[in-house]
Amino acid sequence: MTNKSENNAELYFSINEVAKLLGVVPATIRNWEKQGFFVAKRSSNAYRIYSLEDIETLKKIKQYSIDDKMGSKAIKSLLMTQASLPPLIVGTDAYDASTPPSRKLIGSKWKLYRDKLNLTLEEVATQVGISTSYLSKIENGQANISYEILERLATFYGESVLHFFEPEEENRTLIEKGTGEPVQAGIPGVTLESLISQKEHVLFPMMFYVEPGAGAPETHQHHGEEFIYVVNGSFRVTLNYADVYDMKTGDSMYFKSTEFHNWMNPGKKTSQILWVHSPVER
Repeated sequence: MTNKSENNAELYFSINEVAKLLGVVPATIRNWEKQGFFVAKRSSNAYRIYSLEDIETLKKIKQYSIDDKMGSKAIKSLLMTQASLPPLIVGTDAYDASTPPSRKLIGSKWKLYRDKLNLTLEEVATQVGISTSYLSKIENGQANISYEILERLATFYGESVLHFFEPEEENRTLIEKGTGEPVQAGIPGVTLESLISQKEHVLFPMMFYVEPGAGAPETHQHHGEEFIYVVNGSFRVTLNYADVYDMKTGDSMYFKSTEFHNWMNPGKKTSQILWVHSPVER
């Protein structure tokens, strides 16, 4: 694992560590890069390095190319589309690139788990096979840590490695007006607000605010089901390249996410759209 700099404690992994995590050989990841699916970051000594966000992207590439056996063109199209879609559309566990996981953050989680189990540093270090002083430095965010050690610690605590990189979430039953979490859509003219705050859920309800002419014009498809309700303004959804639905305030529609679709605001005012996505199909 390589750090970005001495002053920036972001976590990065080598290609060998990422390959092990994904269950592929390093040559497969290099081949994905040659095909234009992904461009790896480079360390100061020119080695490929990968953040947790990069790993999530590579997991999708593996699913499309190996599990779903998609062609190169289809994979590129899907990845480009997802780059402009909010998390509820693509159904991923996204990491905020502006606040990547750090040694200090991850260390605090290791310590929290150890304290919950009422274990000493010596007890955990012995079971994991590292020194007590090294574990102490890990928990205090003062030590570099390899994927092998991360895996040992995660296994000891009965969790996956990625679990310790997930942001803490607050479970809230009621989301009062204006208190929903903002979501980075990456689409010009589109802002999103999450209407749910639960660690485990099937539905992804979001409020879209779409400026005139803005939208996701690239036609795409994915797993799941969609429900759209126009709270205010106008909205246009095109299904399967030919079926155009012009919606106005109070209109709603439902469709399977596997149908090819794109969307935009054709009006002259900002539209407010309630969009509920479920990655599970009936």
